[in-house]
Amino acid sequence: MKSFKVRYTLIGVLLLAMAIPGLAMAEHGKKDCTLQGTWFGVVSPENKVLSGWMVTAEGKSNGHGTNILEYPNFDATLGNNFPDAVRISTLRGAWVRTGGNSFDYTMTGMAVAANGVTPVWIGKLSGHITLSEDCNSEEITATFEIFEPSVSPFDGDPLFPIFLPTHNGYRAYVDLP
Repeated sequence: MKSFKVRYTLIGVLLLAMAIPGLAMAEHGKKDCTLQGTWFGVVSPENKVLSGWMVTAEGKSNGHGTNILEYPNFDATLGNNFPDAVRISTLRGAWVRTGGNSFDYTMTGMAVAANGVTPVWIGKLSGHITLSEDCNSEEITATFEIFEPSVSPFDGDPLFPIFLPTHNGYRAYVDLP
């Protein structure tokens, strides 16, 4: 009878020891949001008035993927520094998870002249994203480096960087029945 109680006590302790790491992992996983989805620039998490940009983050894993940035009202002249620029392309690039709800990203695109073909400048946007605990808001830091069209944005030197203020995004989602 005594060995019966000891055996069941040991089995209970063993099951509890196996369950604790699983609970810890479940709690840890609960905080890791996915970046995939469509995000809209907003004034703030509390004020969801759109600020003009949209990003679609894609990927087959939660660790890395691709970004597509559209910014239709962006000033392609960069404050009249490039008066020949009339529009910018969609910026495309990659993101990678750096922690639970944090990500680094880089995207590249270019401004073109009125003929729609001639590049005026190349831009590389890089920064860091931190998602909120509810996974629906993001705080973003960004630096936009401007390159001459003849200089590689991958290993060349930029003409100048533009350090953007911290800004916010909000996840677009649909409530499905």
